[in-house]
Amino acid sequence: MNAIPTKGDNSDLVISYLKIRRAIGWLGLLLPFMLLIGNYTVNSLDILNNSFFIKTSCAVAAYEAGSSFKYSISHYYYSTVGELFTGVLCAVALFMFCYKGHKLRPGERGLSDSTVTNLAGFFALGVVIFPTGSDGCIRDNMRIFLSSSNTGYIHFTMASLFFISLAVMSIVNFRRTDSIDSFGTKEHHKTYLICGIAMLVCLALIFVYSMWIETKFAWLDRIHPVFCLEAIALIFFGTSWLIKGQFDIMAIPRKLRLMK
Repeated sequence: MNAIPTKGDNSDLVISYLKIRRAIGWLGLLLPFMLLIGNYTVNSLDILNNSFFIKTSCAVAAYEAGSSFKYSISHYYYSTVGELFTGVLCAVALFMFCYKGHKLRPGERGLSDSTVTNLAGFFALGVVIFPTGSDGCIRDNMRIFLSSSNTGYIHFTMASLFFISLAVMSIVNFRRTDSIDSFGTKEHHKTYLICGIAMLVCLALIFVYSMWIETKFAWLDRIHPVFCLEAIALIFFGTSWLIKGQFDIMAIPRKLRLMK
């Protein structure tokens, strides 16, 4: 189901609209890898103790790098790539606010594309505004502080609602068609469904791990389960949006002919 203009030659608008979809997909899919590789690169090259980049004479002490892997993607907020984390989330939020999509038609239930993406954008900003908390001090904390546990709860809620809204978009909104009766029957609709369900499963596993498993099986921390599950969820999120954008590109020539 595509929000394509129906009057005039709007090919630039069509392409720009699809570029927004693909930009959202790429940002989501690449975020965990950009953070991990970026933090590893800065730490390995010891950039924050290099006088070429940093005025080390003003530093109270030499920067001590921690593990390149963090407990979760949100914990990169405190790391050397904190600006990258917040920048990507703000960009995703902006794209979400710009993404209008379809309004609900008579007899159609659920939330419109615009409502779901606006909610996702709001929750993405909430993740940035309310940083994640931590049980102890973070060795390579670039932000000097740690947010309180109360702020951490708000952050977790915002992040959960963000993933849920993305899953709803994939499971419901992406599977709508020009006909209400053909919902979920078109090409790639099963893929959207799988991506949405996978995001919800990852979110559920993170909740179960955080509430009941983490304290009993501390050795699991060595494989960074929360980060890995979040990365998997973002991969499915990005895949869904990339396929949606790429699939709709194939229909551009036909739709442009209809608009003439």
